[in-house]
Amino acid sequence: MDSKELFYVQPQLVQPDSLTIQKDEFHHLTHVLRKKIGDTFSATDGRGNVFDCQIEQLQKDALIAIIIKKKRLVGEPVLKLTLAIGLLKKGRFEWVVEKATEVGVAGFIPVQTERTVPQGNATISRRCERIALSAMKQCHRSVLPSIDSVQTFEAVCRQSADYNLKFLAHEKMSDTDLDQVLSQKDRQYLKSAILCIGPEGGFTDEEVDLAKESGFKVFGMGPRRLRSETAAIVASTLILDRMGELK
Repeated sequence: MDSKELFYVQPQLVQPDSLTIQKDEFHHLTHVLRKKIGDTFSATDGRGNVFDCQIEQLQKDALIAIIIKKKRLVGEPVLKLTLAIGLLKKGRFEWVVEKATEVGVAGFIPVQTERTVPQGNATISRRCERIALSAMKQCHRSVLPSIDSVQTFEAVCRQSADYNLKFLAHEKMSDTDLDQVLSQKDRQYLKSAILCIGPEGGFTDEEVDLAKESGFKVFGMGPRRLRSETAAIVASTLILDRMGELK
């Protein structure tokens, strides 16, 4: 089975024993890679399934492939980590979505804080969904990360009870690292976590206090002040590592 590329199949086009590939993925398979009847490839539906397939029919604008083997949660960390990050300048939020998807983040929440400027919700969602899809295929994951609409920081705190673990990275906590706030008991919660990263201006003291009142563990990442997008990738990687992802 060709392991170099992973393709995307829309979930509604998957049947028990076969699937249909259309549009850009069809074009890439047949016109770029020159795949023919009998050739094999792998595809994911973005819902945790990866299918090893063999092409059975070639049509004008689609191909039908039989499913040889089905695998679950390929490339997925045990911990479902959601990244809630303050809105950034144009292009930087998209960069975070791409790189954090590669790292293993399961979902993204763009956050309106005291120090961010409102941006268009729909524009962020549409563009970021395409970026997340491309990154998922590139790094051979099987779950397409979710992209929420913009939420206020207060709303994120109110809804944080849905997560087993809650973290907030803050530059003023340079003397308190992740290991100091993450107990051995916490490491047993391998289901879900949320990580909050501030915008370029950082969180206000009032926002940090609200997070603490909501049960967030606040930690720093050393003496150097990181850009928000850098902090997002570093902190996400650290949390996934401490929860056993990189062992």
